[in-house]
Amino acid sequence: TDVDIVIVAACGERAGEVVEVLREFPRLIDSRTNEPLINRTVIICNTSSMPVAAREASVYMAVTIAEYYRQMGLDILVLADSTSRWAQAMREMSGRLEEIPGEEAFPAYLSSRIAAFYERAGSIEIKNKKLGSLTIGGAVSPAGGNFEEPVTQATLSVVGAFWGLSRERSDARKYPAIDPMISWTKYLDKASHELKDYSDNWMNKVKKAQKIFSQGNEILKRMEVVGEEGISIEDMILFLKSQIYDMCFLQQNSFDAVDAYCPINRTAKMFDLLQTIFDKEFKFDTLDDARSFFLDVQNDLKNLNYLIYESSEYKQLLTRINEKLNI
Repeated sequence: TDVDIVIVAACGERAGEVVEVLREFPRLIDSRTNEPLINRTVIICNTSSMPVAAREASVYMAVTIAEYYRQMGLDILVLADSTSRWAQAMREMSGRLEEIPGEEAFPAYLSSRIAAFYERAGSIEIKNKKLGSLTIGGAVSPAGGNFEEPVTQATLSVVGAFWGLSRERSDARKYPAIDPMISWTKYLDKASHELKDYSDNWMNKVKKAQKIFSQGNEILKRMEVVGEEGISIEDMILFLKSQIYDMCFLQQNSFDAVDAYCPINRTAKMFDLLQTIFDKEFKFDTLDDARSFFLDVQNDLKNLNYLIYESSEYKQLLTRINEKLNI
């Protein structure tokens, strides 16, 4: 990320996971600064074996440290993992204080506490006219994947963006395992305005990509029932377009030095190329011809993600892709 400091609040995590972070972060290299990731990371360790009061205070400690650095004009990212265990700690403390319980024995003020926590995020202008920002990302772990439980509902009502993780995508080795069908953001207008220098009509392009992916997902479900023989060539082409979007844009290889970090200008250029594929009409005689062509293009686009942006190899492969697409 482009932030200056990352603060990780390990609230109620297993001790083994915290130890793994402490061991791995000094060895991981930040692709932006080429320094160990630990150099710009603050870790608040509150494992599940620690006192309940400490678990409740850990996220407040993290966001307070973040506000301190924000006042210096820095960009800060707080990762709270997990806010569900933080809420459970509040429930335990509330029970010991003999407060009136709310839904599922959580305190009645659960929603207001969660809202107050996330509302501490934002950007400010300090005295020297420099801007400082604080972004908060909280991980919610609903029991049994139940999105109707109080912590999830209270969180969804206040946050500006939601990334829903999917076991199905994780099992299919599609990483990051974020399900585009259930994820959403309230910042599409702002993102479109910020990206106008890189790409025009960003919002319309995002909506078109969402529509293509949704239609491709419906076609996939039909294919699972009736097989490929039960769909038309037009449906197969639409499905293959959605697969290119999924495999080459939504997925990312964090173990690759280039693909682990993708700047905005490169992201916008790839998205515009995908829009060209979405808009172009393709004609094929058989389903096999369509599959063979799109898999070939998909492999080239996937390899493009691993090449240094604007390098000679990158430009050569991009030219070859454009020739295949006849654009």
